[in-house]
Amino acid sequence: HEVVAAEDEVDDGRAEVGVAAEVPSEPVEQVVMPAPDARVVERVLLGHRVPGNRPVYWEFGHEDLPNRHILVFGASGTGKTYTIQALLCEFGKAGQNALIVDYTSGFTTSQLEEVLRERLRPRQHMVRREPLPINPFRKQADVIDDVVLDEDPSITAQRVTGVFSEVYQLGDQQKSALYTVIRDGIEGGDGAFGLEALAEGLEELREAGGPVATPAASVLSRIQPFIDMHPFGREDPESWESLYTDAGSRCHIIQLAGYSKDVQRLITEFSLIDLYRYYRAQGSKDRPRVVVLDEIQNLDHSLGSPMGQLLTEGRKFGISLVLATQTLSSLDRDARDRLFQASHKLFFKPADTELPSFAQILANATSDRSEEWVQRLSSLSRGECYSLGPTRNEASGGLDMKKYHKIRITSLGERY
Repeated sequence: HEVVAAEDEVDDGRAEVGVAAEVPSEPVEQVVMPAPDARVVERVLLGHRVPGNRPVYWEFGHEDLPNRHILVFGASGTGKTYTIQALLCEFGKAGQNALIVDYTSGFTTSQLEEVLRERLRPRQHMVRREPLPINPFRKQADVIDDVVLDEDPSITAQRVTGVFSEVYQLGDQQKSALYTVIRDGIEGGDGAFGLEALAEGLEELREAGGPVATPAASVLSRIQPFIDMHPFGREDPESWESLYTDAGSRCHIIQLAGYSKDVQRLITEFSLIDLYRYYRAQGSKDRPRVVVLDEIQNLDHSLGSPMGQLLTEGRKFGISLVLATQTLSSLDRDARDRLFQASHKLFFKPADTELPSFAQILANATSDRSEEWVQRLSSLSRGECYSLGPTRNEASGGLDMKKYHKIRITSLGERY
């Protein structure tokens, strides 16, 4: 199937921002939505070469593609978000749904292009009004040779403690208190352990006194605003798949506008864990599931994090990541190496502070010197970028790896 073509935080954890209505936009004309396509999209139009007008594609469905991840670099205002919307429109034309986890308020309805609103009929899932149907404390399971293997409560407790610790920078004693309450709650419960039970367990530790009382109290004071948000509702393990099989809306947006940054990040990390675990058990490389994440430098990139696992193992389970970032300075070398495993990369004009590092990335991937890439990147106009990734060899049908082209992103109007 060939496809051409500053928040002011308040004490309760919320942030005062304006948000758009959560209902899908009404199209100005009748648009016929394509039926869900069981086949993998063959290729996705990125743009056209400059100079010249030869199309350049993301070879999404090619059997030799190492993975279906694309990484978009560039400063604010250079065209990254527009490009992501263009990719989503290409997927939508082919009957491929996509999910955006929006913790930047960059994909509220007012920020979406009119063409995308008309053609994809995106649905905003406003978490402040529509809690996510997941349970971060649910024991995950692996299915091996049709045998279901539930994980030990200690593993679940380690994972959840790790997320809270990464966001709130907890100390060892705080982590120990949190881990103990989660582990004991899962072991002694019937699957109903949740955020409220976590708060009760920490309060019991505090009231019991002893050396663990102070760490338990300090942890509770840190996470209480998050608990009070009630971000998670009744669990529905099949909720992820329903987003990808919805023929009425080709783009679903988990909208976290209105939360503080810490709360946004916690919800995002827990959502990605749940999504990864679901598709690890149920997914297939022949059924791509596109996930869009912007400003990814703000997420956890450790090897055991959901981002690390999605990058390294996602292809086997059908996960395709569309990632965007302005900076890499906050990431260590291992995290960068995992990011660079994305088979296709787009480099828009970076901020001056990022120019040397972006140029070095391109120099390492090509035979050109970093000084040449500094000049090339700094001269890019809005909507122009360098595409670095496998390119189909029209003669052999195979892929030529790490080809780069200067391109101009094809406008949404030209795609329909």
